[in-house]
Amino acid sequence: MAIKVSFIQDDRAEEIEVIVKAKEQTEEVDRLIRSLRGEVGALRGDPISEEEEIDVGEIVIISKSGRYLSVKTISGEYVLKEPLYKIEERLDKTQFVRISQSEIVNLKFVEGWSFDGGGIIKIELTNGISSYTSRRYAVEIRKLFGKRR
Repeated sequence: MAIKVSFIQDDRAEEIEVIVKAKEQTEEVDRLIRSLRGEVGALRGDPISEEEEIDVGEIVIISKSGRYLSVKTISGEYVLKEPLYKIEERLDKTQFVRISQSEIVNLKFVEGWSFDGGGIIKIELTNGISSYTSRRYAVEIRKLFGKRR
């Protein structure tokens, strides 16, 4: 569906108002409205057999697995074929944090953490998932977790 975008300057306007006009309210219209509101988006991924939309708000951890990415959500696991850095660019930086060269976690699902020896942090996530930061990212992660206490 093509989207027509226009701008109307109104000197009396006190806030930004966006009106979405369509023949009917479809999933695409709902996705556009969520995006405009700054709400959680979606990624496209394969649950091993067929492509599905992944609700970004349900992502617990994204990990490199060979040439692909493994995306674990609260409701399942998916495979993405995009590089990790491209996915990271599309994620909310206040909600998702890179903990190593090969992993990104959703802070919403962090249940606990502990400072292991050698400057490494063990991160406990929802659904019994645990992971470790690399030393390279540990300093920033320590600062971040210190703020969240």
